Amino acid sequence: MQEYNELVTTDACNTYLEKADKNIQSVASTFSGTAFPTTNLKVGMQCMRTDDSNNIYKLTSVSPVTWELVPSKSYVDNAVSTGVKSITNFKGATSTAAGASGLVPAPAKGTQTDYYLSADGTWKKVQQRSIKEVIDIVHPVGSIWETTTTDDPNTLWSGTTWVKMDAGRVLVAAGSYTESGTTYTYNLGDTGGEAKHQLSTEELANHSHSTSNAGGHQHYIANDNENTGSVLTNSLYMIRKYTNNSYENFELYGSNAGAWIGLTNNSGSHTHSITSTGGNAKHENRMPYVVINRWKRTA
Repeated sequence: MQEYNELVTTDACNTYLEKADKNIQSVASTFSGTAFPTTNLKVGMQCMRTDDSNNIYKLTSVSPVTWELVPSKSYVDNAVSTGVKSITNFKGATSTAAGASGLVPAPAKGTQTDYYLSADGTWKKVQQRSIKEVIDIVHPVGSIWETTTTDDPNTLWSGTTWVKMDAGRVLVAAGSYTESGTTYTYNLGDTGGEAKHQLSTEELANHSHSTSNAGGHQHYIANDNENTGSVLTNSLYMIRKYTNNSYENFELYGSNAGAWIGLTNNSGSHTHSITSTGGNAKHENRMPYVVINRWKRTA
């Protein structure tokens, strides 16, 4: 019944009552029919479609005219039942194929806290590791742990063994490298270097020392022929030595000279001295540093 009329107060009583009766029947039947009403449309009115399993529709707009399904319990139940039947079970992934969506397998009793659904479609227990197992992964035997505290890793991580590494040493990576044409090779476990170093003569930079003249002096030649010890003058003399320590083998050139001459006087001999300096101390050989505690795991 989809007939609905506006009630007019000027209508005759029998006409008014007939319209009211039809309106009541239409509303009571939810404007049932095989099609939606087209006249006297009001937003919110409903229509039960007898050609669609008596599903009820509600008018939500008159411009444009829009009827929307009002799901009933039976409709929802049927939809859910139909939908569930179309859903397959979850399919896990493999190494060669992707998984498929669907209903996941139900977890077993008692697995609510420490199990997870794996991508292969099964429930797996979360692996619990001890502190030592974690340290075995993070700091295996042979690794180094550095800290700015006084903590002892033997106490921190029970079941592991650590020793303090040599004090005052820095770490150098093993291998070879070249600097300024020279190749340096460091083998694993090698040690070397020194905190302070005293330079050797070979390590000093190439340099020289200079001195000034300490004073003039003269050489005298005595006239031994006359045995007077007088000084030969007025001439330039050249003495040529043929053999050592033999007076007769000295030849004298010049004037006013006798046949024999004596040795030169050494009264003008003198020495020069150079004063050394420096404290002979060892020089600082360390880079800027910060002191820490360094431990090596041995077991």
